[in-house]
Amino acid sequence: MRTRIFALVVCLALLSSFCLASRVQAAVGITPAQGVVGTEVTVSDLSAGLSYIIKWDGADHKTGTVPPGGVVYFTVSASSGGSHTVVVESPSGTQVFTGSFTILPLITIDPSSGTVGTSVAIEGTGFAAAEDSIKVTYGGTNVKTGITADDNGSWNTTFEVPSSVEGSHVVDASGSATEAGDIADKTFTVSPQITLDPTAGIVGTSVIVTGTAFDSGESNIKVTYDGKEVRTGIVADVKGSWNTTFRAPSSTKGSHVVDASGENTGAGDIPDVTFTVLPGTSVAPSSGYVGDEIEVKGSGFANNESGIKVTFDDEVIIEDLDADDYGNWMTSLTIPAGANGDHAIDAYGNTTVSADVLDSIITIEAKIVLSPKDGDVGESVSVTGTGFSRTKDFSVSYADVSMISGLTTDVKGNFSASFEAPKGKSGDINVTATDADGVTASATFTMETTPPEMPRIASPKDGARIGYIGDVKVTFDWTDVSDPSGVYYALQISSQSNFASMLLEIDDLAYSEYTLTEAESLSHGKYYWRVQAIDEAGNASDWTAPAMVKAGYMTVKTLVIIIASIVGLIILATILPWIIRRIIRAVRTS
Repeated sequence: MRTRIFALVVCLALLSSFCLASRVQAAVGITPAQGVVGTEVTVSDLSAGLSYIIKWDGADHKTGTVPPGGVVYFTVSASSGGSHTVVVESPSGTQVFTGSFTILPLITIDPSSGTVGTSVAIEGTGFAAAEDSIKVTYGGTNVKTGITADDNGSWNTTFEVPSSVEGSHVVDASGSATEAGDIADKTFTVSPQITLDPTAGIVGTSVIVTGTAFDSGESNIKVTYDGKEVRTGIVADVKGSWNTTFRAPSSTKGSHVVDASGENTGAGDIPDVTFTVLPGTSVAPSSGYVGDEIEVKGSGFANNESGIKVTFDDEVIIEDLDADDYGNWMTSLTIPAGANGDHAIDAYGNTTVSADVLDSIITIEAKIVLSPKDGDVGESVSVTGTGFSRTKDFSVSYADVSMISGLTTDVKGNFSASFEAPKGKSGDINVTATDADGVTASATFTMETTPPEMPRIASPKDGARIGYIGDVKVTFDWTDVSDPSGVYYALQISSQSNFASMLLEIDDLAYSEYTLTEAESLSHGKYYWRVQAIDEAGNASDWTAPAMVKAGYMTVKTLVIIIASIVGLIILATILPWIIRRIIRAVRTS
């Protein structure tokens, strides 16, 4: 009897277990059956207390023990788009559910709002495995192309928000297998902003202001600096962008608010930006010679700051200056001695320290000064040089002829030397100084251009006859001429009054007379001569009027002929009577 009762109990237990198992397996399901990567999926109607395994495409995805209530959850991990098999076993080895989950494509962006130029990270999931030719669009315009998904259909990239008007703009994506319409759009909200370049500088700095995300074609845009308009009448382009420039106005050191507004965009819609005024100096002109006067301005100091000092290469050269209400001050200075190149002009005051002040640069150039600037040959000319390289050898040339060498500039690039103006040519002569570093400077020395007086012919005078018989060694004489540059003479002798051809031409005669040599002596005939004076600077007087002279009375040959003729006549006169008597005698005899 006991045996029968035990068998009945066992049968009832097995029947109850079978009925319960059949009821659970039939009710197990998943919700939802489609979604994007990251979706939480609910598996319901499992038996509490039993173990379970959830498999995704045949691989274990999640395991555990069914909690009271019979519901478990799993998250869809990165997988390519499309249908994926889901299997639930509970307990392990007992399959209670088989179905599918369809992954949909999705994009996410971070951040979803900002300004033009914001870097946006975009991530895509649920695309086809290794899908290529993926592109990202912003407002329908490509902003990234050539993207390829991984084997799980995931990809990521970044893009910068392009110029666009204020408001929301659609961000989308598509690929070789995924249509843009398959993906839920994302929006990026653009806010207006302005940027400055640079954001700091001295008063007078040129600042570029760029505005973005204003309305398309928005007009009446203006820029303010500490509430005061510095630019007006600006119009945005079709994408709401614009730019302009302004110079930082007079203002004390520190931060100053720059803002903008337009016809539709209020100043309150735009985050303020600041321009930081730095104390600094400026010079005009920015280059010059030692001894030149330049203007020095300071800006960005404290308002009404006193005790301001100006330095040249850290040496105080001006002091006790005061700034105005805007921190500005101005003075002039004479460029002190300094070597060739750049030198720092700095300043500081009772409040502003030198380290905070932006230096300005004055460039010292080389210069020479001549004294005197004009003169005669032999004049002693002093050359003073400034702005050359420090402690370097230098040379001075006059019309490309070296006059000074072997000397050295001092530690501030100065030198002083002298030379005597050489003979050569008159007029403007270039004097050049060059140091061993190649630094050079030039000045002009004007050599006198006044010609000496014209000499006067002394002898032989016009029409004179000189010599008697044969070649004559004539001595030509003229009056002396003096000149501060020294003088020499030129003599010309010709058989033609216009001196078209020369018998003799002699230059560089130091004295006011010249005697012809044996080889130069004049034969019997008529000749013309003239003379001029030339100073050592090359200035020449006019030629004297030609003087005609006659050389000798006859040639030696003529004299021989005359003598021969006389002798012949004498001989004839001597023998002629004898001949006549002989002839008469002969006649009578016959």
